[in-house]
Amino acid sequence: MPSDLHDPDIRPLWQSLANRLAQGDAPETIKTITVPLTRPARARIAGWLAHTTPQGRRRPLRTGDNGTTIPVPRLLTALGHTHHDLRNLIEAAGLHIPDTATTRTAARRLRTEIDSHAAHALPDAPLLNERLRSYGISEDTLEERRFLIDALARAHALLPLPRRLSLARLAHHCAADPHYFDLNDNGRGALLVLLARDLLNAEQPDTPAGDRGLLARLGIVADRLSQTVLLFNVQATGDGPSDRALNLAYKDRRPVHLTLHDLTAHPPTLQAGQRLLVVENVSLIDEALERGVTRPLACTRGTFSAVDHTLLALACDAGIAIDYAGDHDPWGHAIAAVVHDRYRATLVAMDDAAHRSAADSEPDWSRLPRAGRETNDHEPPRDRSGVEGRIYQENSAIIDMLLGASRSDPLRPNTSPAASSAQSHTGPWPPSPHDSVHMPSR
Repeated sequence: MPSDLHDPDIRPLWQSLANRLAQGDAPETIKTITVPLTRPARARIAGWLAHTTPQGRRRPLRTGDNGTTIPVPRLLTALGHTHHDLRNLIEAAGLHIPDTATTRTAARRLRTEIDSHAAHALPDAPLLNERLRSYGISEDTLEERRFLIDALARAHALLPLPRRLSLARLAHHCAADPHYFDLNDNGRGALLVLLARDLLNAEQPDTPAGDRGLLARLGIVADRLSQTVLLFNVQATGDGPSDRALNLAYKDRRPVHLTLHDLTAHPPTLQAGQRLLVVENVSLIDEALERGVTRPLACTRGTFSAVDHTLLALACDAGIAIDYAGDHDPWGHAIAAVVHDRYRATLVAMDDAAHRSAADSEPDWSRLPRAGRETNDHEPPRDRSGVEGRIYQENSAIIDMLLGASRSDPLRPNTSPAASSAQSHTGPWPPSPHDSVHMPSR
């Protein structure tokens, strides 16, 4: 055995082989190993291999981005060993190989135990069982996984419900936590949707509204009152409660909130021929009120949730043309792409020309870097705006593009003295007729 097995330059090779054995690989199955090596280490190993390989058959070691590839059987032969000696050879080089057989056996036992428990508790839910099997399991997560399976089984036993029940009440009954099955990133709500797919033999929904619709078929209602969409100047032709709410608000020239419950339990029949402008920020509805805008408007939740999808689906079904405008940032452009592709919306004030015009209208001080200027969103998708910099819908140029220019805008350049006087009013709003404030005309 060469005396330089303990060479520190060679140690990464032995460590990689030790790791393979610790993972459970049989010595005879390890044909090659790729490991980062120094130049002296490569020279040392090439020298070992050269002693047992005829000169005409010698091949240089292959080195790539991930390291140098070593032919393990040739290496063992060069060192006077076979694969039976690999463990002893590594230990002779000064490395300890942990015995992971017990750990692997325990892991297999846990996996078998939890998979068997899931199959017994959820016998007619193949999609759900397949998803549960894809999750890792350990001693630390065993009880949590068992609790999850039991909670899903308790829900399964109740479905379909004899009458509608909120998702929060179902979750509280099944897991003692009203938020346990929330349809968010924790994933447990998605498992409940998967259970619904199994029970209904349904396809995978591709929108948040689809998830909630699937649960509703089993009597589970989710977010139907907490999710709302704001509408302004929108007319309906039906006689249901949602139609009446829209038409009364239209008559009174005021915005109205409709819930997901309104749009699903009492879907309005929207008047055909309208052109609906959908915006991302409620401040634009505020500004539309002040500017006397009469065109139909809707404001989404910004994240484009189930209620937003439901409204736009109703608009499409009614043959209403949809214009969409969002913030000029990665999330805004990603949502705009979804609205354009799914609901055939025309994107307005979102192209590069609009972005440049809006950027030119920003005050100089707004370009200064400020700590905390960005939102706390998770990592956004890639920005597809084509122009650098974030532009919010509250930008004056963007608002003018969407709602039309307003001479009474207090933030408009070269605002008239009357507007400045109105802006400086400090009493109740609107000023009384006796105040010495003159409101400019629009």
